[in-house]
Formats: sequence, structure tokens, C-alpha cells
Amino acid sequence: MTFLKGFISLLSGLLLTASSLSAQGYRIEVEIKGLSKDTLILGEYFTSRMIPKDTIVLDQKGQGLFEGDEKFTGGLYLIYINPEQYFDLLLGDDQELSIVADTADLTGSLVYTGSKDMQIFQEYKLFLQEKREELKQLTSQFSAAASKTDSTVIIDQQKALNREMEAYMNQIEAEHSALFVADFIASTREPSPPESMLTGERRSDDSIRYFYYREHYFDRFDPFNIRLLHTPLYEGKIKNYITRAVPQHPDSLIVAVDYLLNGSKTDDDLYRYMLITLFNHFAESKFIGMDGVYFHIAEYYYIPDATWSSQEFLDKLKENLALNKPTLIGQTAPNLIMRQIPEEHFGMAAQDTAIKRDPHIGHDFFIHDVEARFTMLYFWEADCGHCKKSTPALYEVYTRMKEKGVEVISVHVINSIEGKEKWIDFVNKHHLTGWINCWSPYSNEFRKLYNLQSYPQLFVLDKDKKIIAKRVTPEQAEKIITNQIEIESKDKSKADGV
Repeated sequence: MTFLKGFISLLSGLLLTASSLSAQGYRIEVEIKGLSKDTLILGEYFTSRMIPKDTIVLDQKGQGLFEGDEKFTGGLYLIYINPEQYFDLLLGDDQELSIVADTADLTGSLVYTGSKDMQIFQEYKLFLQEKREELKQLTSQFSAAASKTDSTVIIDQQKALNREMEAYMNQIEAEHSALFVADFIASTREPSPPESMLTGERRSDDSIRYFYYREHYFDRFDPFNIRLLHTPLYEGKIKNYITRAVPQHPDSLIVAVDYLLNGSKTDDDLYRYMLITLFNHFAESKFIGMDGVYFHIAEYYYIPDATWSSQEFLDKLKENLALNKPTLIGQTAPNLIMRQIPEEHFGMAAQDTAIKRDPHIGHDFFIHDVEARFTMLYFWEADCGHCKKSTPALYEVYTRMKEKGVEVISVHVINSIEGKEKWIDFVNKHHLTGWINCWSPYSNEFRKLYNLQSYPQLFVLDKDKKIIAKRVTPEQAEKIITNQIEIESKDKSKADGV
């Protein structure tokens, strides 16, 4: 009897262990009428890409079984029959389920059992399909409305339908908050301020909508939910946040990037995706100052953590970081010692070749010693095709801006005797006097300090010689300085209580 009790206890333990092991995997029974001996692919979405995870061949009755020892991460999956026939599968914790369908009406005939997530998701899709069809009909009726009264009635009906859909989604989120389907549906929704915030004149105030959108972006979308990464909506949500919700200023973007990257470190796959996505996004950005965000990611995340990258790439990235870091927007511009050519020298050099070729004319100065409300630090050469157009254009900007406290330090980068001759001729031809004409006859150190690979290069500095813009056109520099002056004027007015 003791032996029998022990055996039963052992058997129960084994059965419990076997049951627990089974629960760790996935088991998806499929029966699709109209198919026989066909191949089915179970695919997993990884952002916008679909990755095959399992394949089966149905029997003659159209039945088959996807089965594995390890659970899927969860997310939105897809069962693929052929290019015209496939359907979604939302997987949460319940990964033992059965699916019955008929190819005669694949979408309408789908029945899921064993998965609460999938049952609610299917009902949700059918509900939305029905309501969208009603909205489509109302849109057609609105186009054909015979009077303003008819149009108003239709608009009210559209609003009522939208409220009905919102209420339906709210109910799912409230009643099934523990299920992944609630997370998924919530993530499809965009933050919108309540009607109570949009009364009277505030209804047309776009800033209210923007600030609400920004502050509540993650109310319903959890960027660190690994299952959402396995859905087609995830990448768009992340990029919308970076491009639409966050102010497009390096300081604001760096805060947003730190939040996303540090928060995603809870999962290796999520962190790798987030790091690569943000790194590439800012590497490709054409907006002024975004290189600061790019190199911030490189220094604090990519170089120490991107073990998947080659050492050659990482070494090159370290080199680029070292070259670019001194001239990132917000940094104090590297101080340079330059030799300024006095204005009278240009006129004299036009008459005397020996004077034109003399490299010792002028006096040395540090660019940080130039006192100005704003300084445009301009590197160029007389033989450069782009410089021939840009330099006179910059001089025109200077003539308009000098009364506003703007100075130009015009640096000719070729320090040979022949280079000086061409420089003198160009300045005389275009009458480029009044600003600071200078060069560095004995050193090319400035090229390294400012990472000068091509010309022209224009940097905009504030009164403390901090870089506020770089690699901009003269016209862009003028707009940047004008906007900065307006901001300073508004700030002063506020401080004065005006």
C-alpha cells in the first residue's frame, strides 16, 4: 500500500511536470475547409517585417497542428496560405487554441477557441469593419447633401459613430486590462484632448492639441512592451513620437532618446531594435543640429553596447565622434588664432604684386576676443565653385545684419602665396571689406579643430561663442539669427513685465 501511494504520488508529480512543460509551449490546431495537402506558414511580425516561425502541411481534411516547446514572445502573428489568403493571429498568454475557417469566406468564417485574446480581437475587427462601412456610407451621403441642415444631421451621425467606437474600445481596455488584446487596441489610438479642453476660442487652438498629444503620447502605448514590438504598428508609433511629439531641438530629442533607450534595456531584442532604429534615424536626418543627437547615441549607447557591429565600424565611429564633438551645436566654438588683413592692404595689393604676395601682413587675434551679439564664422576658398556664389551672398546678409550686432569672421583656408593672391583678387572684385578678413598663414590646425572636409562652411555663434548653427547657407544663417533676436526680445519683454 505504501509503495502504491508512493507510485501514485510520483505519477502525479510527473503528470504535473508534463502539464507544466506543455503549457510553456504553443499548440495551434488549424482546420480550413477547402484546403487539402496545402502548406501553411505561421509568421511573426517584427515591426513591419514578417518572419516565418513554423510551417505545416495540412492533411486531406485541411487539418494541421502548429506545435512547439517554447512559447512565442506574443504579438501579432499571421497564418499564410497564399498571397491572396492569410489572416492575423493575436497571441498573448493563451497559445493553445484552435482555428476553424472556410476558404469560401476566409475572414467571415474564422472561429477561434481557447484564446480570449483572439476571440476579443476577432469581435473587435468585425465591429470596426461594420462601423467603418457605416461611416463610409455617411461620407457619401454628406457629399450628396442637399442642404446645410442635411449636412449637420450627417455630421452629428458621424460623431455619434465615432463615440460608439471609442466607447467600445474603452470597454475592452477596462474589462480586459490583463490581456494583450487590450494593450494592442490601446496602442492603435492617438491621444486627443477631451472636449472639455476645447471650448470656445480654445477649439481652434492647435497648441492645446499638440501639448496634450505630447504629454499623453504614452498613456495608451507602452514602448517597452516587447509584444508590441512584434506588431506592424510599433515602428510607426516610435517614429511618430520622435518626429511629431518631441520638439525638434537637440536638447529635447536627447531627453526623449535617453528615455526610450534606457527604458528598453529590460529586453535585449527591444534594446537592439531601439538603438539601431534611433541611431539610423538621426544618422540620416538632414535637419540642423541632429548630428548632436546622433553622436550622443553613438557615445553613450552604440559604441559601448552594439556588440553586433564590427570593430572596424566602431573604430570609425569613435574617430568621427572625436572629430565632430568639439563643434556640436551647444558647444563653445574652439578658439582660433587668426591673422587679420587690414582693409587698406587689399587696395594696395591690387597695385603692387610684392605686397599682394607678402604673407606677413596683418595682426593676430583670437576669435573669442571678437565682441559681437552674433558671429558668423565662415571658412571658404577663392577657387571653390560653391564659395564663389556663397561668399557674395553672405556679404549681402552681413550688410543687412551688421547693425543688429552681427559680425563675420571670413577665413580664407588656403595659406599658400598663390592662395593669398587669389583671395586678394576675389575680395577686391566683390568689394568684400568691412567684415573681418583673415587667414592662418602658418598653420592648418583650424581644419582639424572644425573638422573641415569641404567648403564653404558657415558656423553661427552667440555672444558667448557657443555654436547655435553650423553648415548652413547664408540665407539660413540670417533666418536663424533673426529668429533668435525675436526670441530674446520676447524673453526680455516678459522679464520686464510688458
